[in-house]
Amino acid sequence: MAKKSNGNKSETVTENIFRDFYGSSTFIEKSAIPNEFGFQSKKQSTFKGYPDFLLEEEDYIIVVEAKATEQANAISEVQHYMSKNKITKDIIGIAVSGQKLEDLKVDYFLKINESETCEHILQDSKLLTLKNIYNVYWKNRYGESVTNENLLKTLNELNKTFNENNKVKDTERSLFFSGLMIALKDNTFRSIYRNIQAPSKQEISTVKETVLEAYNLNNAILDAITRQLADKINNLSKSYSWKDRFSFIKNIDYSLLEYKKIISKIEMNIFKPFQNDEKQDILGKAYKIFLKRAGKIDNKNIILTPDHIKSLMVELARLNVNDVVLDTCTGTGGFLMEAMEVLIKKANNDEEKIKEIKEHQLIGFEVDSVLFALACSNMFLHGDGRTNLLFRSSLLDDKNENIINNDDKVLFQYISSLEPTKCIINPPYETNNSIKFTLQALKYLEPNGKLIIIMPTPTLTQNQSGLTQDVLKIAKLDFVIKMPYNLFSEQKRTVNTSIFGFTKTPHNENDEVLFYNLEEDGLVSIQHKGRVDKFNKWEGIRDTIIDSIFNSKEINGISEKKKIYKDGILNCAGVQNSRNSKSIMIKIDDLFDIEDGTLASDNSEDGEFDFITGAEEWKKHSEYTHEKEALVYVVSAGGSLGRSHYVNGKFVASNLCLILTPKNSTEYPINLQFYNTYFNNNRKKFVSDLADGVAKLTIGKTMFKQHYIDYIPIDKQNKFVENHIQKYKQKLEELKKLVKQSEENITESMNKLI
Repeated sequence: MAKKSNGNKSETVTENIFRDFYGSSTFIEKSAIPNEFGFQSKKQSTFKGYPDFLLEEEDYIIVVEAKATEQANAISEVQHYMSKNKITKDIIGIAVSGQKLEDLKVDYFLKINESETCEHILQDSKLLTLKNIYNVYWKNRYGESVTNENLLKTLNELNKTFNENNKVKDTERSLFFSGLMIALKDNTFRSIYRNIQAPSKQEISTVKETVLEAYNLNNAILDAITRQLADKINNLSKSYSWKDRFSFIKNIDYSLLEYKKIISKIEMNIFKPFQNDEKQDILGKAYKIFLKRAGKIDNKNIILTPDHIKSLMVELARLNVNDVVLDTCTGTGGFLMEAMEVLIKKANNDEEKIKEIKEHQLIGFEVDSVLFALACSNMFLHGDGRTNLLFRSSLLDDKNENIINNDDKVLFQYISSLEPTKCIINPPYETNNSIKFTLQALKYLEPNGKLIIIMPTPTLTQNQSGLTQDVLKIAKLDFVIKMPYNLFSEQKRTVNTSIFGFTKTPHNENDEVLFYNLEEDGLVSIQHKGRVDKFNKWEGIRDTIIDSIFNSKEINGISEKKKIYKDGILNCAGVQNSRNSKSIMIKIDDLFDIEDGTLASDNSEDGEFDFITGAEEWKKHSEYTHEKEALVYVVSAGGSLGRSHYVNGKFVASNLCLILTPKNSTEYPINLQFYNTYFNNNRKKFVSDLADGVAKLTIGKTMFKQHYIDYIPIDKQNKFVENHIQKYKQKLEELKKLVKQSEENITESMNKLI
C-alpha cells in the first residue's frame, strides 16, 4: 500500500529520516513485527495492526508512528498501539513527523506495564539516541536518581557491614566498593553473579591452599574489573597494575549468601539509579564516609571539597563546550566529573561532541595510588575512557619522583598539546604546596585561560616576596572568595580557605580584585548526615556570589573591590579603598620588635605578676620575664586568635602569644595603646588574612612580621588615645565603681532580710 502524502510531503521521507538516524537494521519495521506482540488494528479490534517501527530492549519496548506532517495523528496512533497489544513490558511510544531532520516534531510517551495511562514524558523534542531514551525512561519510570540522603544511608550501612569483624579493612573499603561498581558495569558479571557457586570438591582438589566459599565470586569480580579497566593507563603515567591494586579482593571472606546480598544492594540502591545521574561523585562520597567512620581520615593529608563548593567552583570557571579542563590534583575526580557534566549538557545531545569531550577535553593528575584508582573508576563509571588521567605528579621537577624517561619536558609538551583552557583544583595544603600548584597550573594553561583554586587564604600573602610575584607576572588575580571556617568541619578540619580566581594574563598594579566574604554558606551540621542545606539557603547564596563575581559587583559588607598594590608594595590581602591617603603601609616587623612568649598557658600559679594568655582575663604568676610597656598578641589559641593585650609593668606571656615592643624608631614612633586598639579593631580581618593550618588555626610569626599595616602619624595616634581610649578607660572605671556599689547594696539589703 502506498504511503500517505500531503502534496509533495510523504510518510516515506519521515521514515527514511528515522532509519538514517538510528541505522536501517536497529528497529524492526511494520512488515516484520511478530504477531506475538498482539497489536490491534486502528479500525477493528478483531484485526491485527502494526506500528511503523518496534525495538525490544531489556526493560521496555519502543513503538514508533511516523507521519509526513500531521503530528497529532502520529500521537493518536502511537498511543493506540501502546494501549492495544499483548506486551507485558513497559512501553515507550515515539510520535514523529516532518520532512527534514532539523525540523522534525517528536513526542515521547511512557506506558508502565499493567497501567492504562500513556504519560506524555517529552513534548516538542527531537530524535534522541537510544542511550538518552533509556535515561529519559529510567528517570520517568523510577524517579530522579538516588537522592543524596539515600546514597549516604546506603553507604553508611555498607560501611557498617564492612566494619563487622573487620571483614574489609578501613583503608580498602572505598576501593572494594568501587571494584564492585566496576564489576557491575560488566555485562557478563552482572548477569551471572547471583548464580555463582562455591568451589566444587573437584575444584578444591586442584589447589593446595585453603579455599574460601567466595573464591569463585572473588575471582569473577577481579576478572570483571580487569576486563573493564585493561589498557586504560596513559603512557606518561608511572606503572600501574589494576589487578595488583584490587588484589585484596581475593581475601574478602563473606558467605556467598551475604556477599550476593551486598552486591545486590549496591546494584539496586546505587548502581542502577546512578546510571541516570552521571553527575554524582559517588566514589568520592564513599571514600569520605568509609575513612571518616573508621576514624582514619585524619591520617590522610587530604581535604575533600564539599559538593556545593565543587559545583560553585566549576560554575566560576564559566565553561564553554570547547573548553579543555585540567585538574592537577584530581583526588577522586569530583571536579572533572562536574565539569564533564556541564560540558555534556552544553553539547546538547551531540554524540560526536560528547565523545570528544570525554576523550580529549578532560585532563587529570593524581599521585596517591588509592585516589588515582578511585578517580579512574569514577571516570570509567561515568563513561569516560580516562586516556588523559595520569598517575604522577603534575609538578615539574618534583623531588619525590625519580622518573628516567618521559621526563618533565615530555610531560609539559604533552599537556601543552592538549591546550587546556580551564583549571579547577583543590591542591594539598601542607608544606606550602598550594602556591607551587598555583604556579604550575598557570604554566600549563593557554593564554587567557582561567584557574579556579581553593587553598589556604594566606597562601599569596605568605609568598608575596617570592612565588606570588611569579604568579602575578603571568596571571591576573580576578577575585578572592573567603570561605567559612567550618567548611570542612565534617572532615574534622578547621581551615582558613578562600577560592581564588586567576586569568592567565599579567596582573597590573592598577588592576582591582573583587574580595567576597562568605561568612556563612547556609549549611548546618546534622548528626550522621554531615553539613546539609537543611533550610534551602545555599541556592540564593550561590546566586549572589555568581552575580557579584561575574558582574564585578560590590555588595555593602560582603564584597569589595581592592587593589593589591599600593605605592609599588604588594599586599595580597588587599588595600582598603577607604584608607587615609596620608597613612602609609608598613610591615609590622618594621614597627615592632617581636619575640615569643615562653610560659605554657596552664602554668598559672599564685603570684603578684600578670600572666597574659589568650584569654581575655589575665592570670597570675610568681615570676615575670618582662618589665616594660608592650603588646601581647595571641597567635595560637583557638577562639582567642588575633586578640591583643596592652600591658605596662611586670608580666610573663604565654607561649601562645607574641610580645610586641616599639623599635623606638624616630621615623615611626608608636603609641602602644593606639596600636592595641588598632589590632583589636581589625582582629577579624587579621585572622582572615593570616590564620593558617589544617587542624588548628594559628598565625605564623614570620607571616605576621611581614604583614602590612597602616602607619598613622604619631600626633594622630596620641590624639586618638586622648579623645577615645582615655575617655573609654575613665567610663570603664566609673562603671566598675557603680557595679561595686550595686553589689554592696545588694549584700547589705540581703543581710537586713536574713
